[in-house]
Amino acid sequence: MPSALEPRYKIDPATGQLFFEIGRSRTIVGDIDLAVAWTTDEDGNGCLHKHGKAAQVSAKMAPVRVIDPSLKIATIPWEAIRHPEAGPKILEEVNKCLSISGRVSRFEERIGEIAAAHEIKVFPRDSEASGPSLQI
Repeated sequence: MPSALEPRYKIDPATGQLFFEIGRSRTIVGDIDLAVAWTTDEDGNGCLHKHGKAAQVSAKMAPVRVIDPSLKIATIPWEAIRHPEAGPKILEEVNKCLSISGRVSRFEERIGEIAAAHEIKVFPRDSEASGPSLQI
């Protein structure tokens, strides 16, 4: 069980909206695609750089991609987040990546396993970012 100070994404049961909370701060994110951006060093250690609304993550990470082309951005569609069985597991994995240093290095693999187990199809999204982006 996460502590009250750990950052986490949750679905508000009353509104059905995605929100992000840390401590007593709570921000409604909405019904949007969620993105996670990270790099991995030569030893396979992951470093989380940004998370949140997909368009904002792509925009903020564009300058980083120029410096480090290994930057990866995974975009998780709203449809997957709202999936009754896969959605909670996806958010749990995102939350673990926010709390556990280096966990993000295997993010694609873990989210891919969840998607495959629940037969979630790839939901194509328009991407404003240059370079590769995983779309779950």
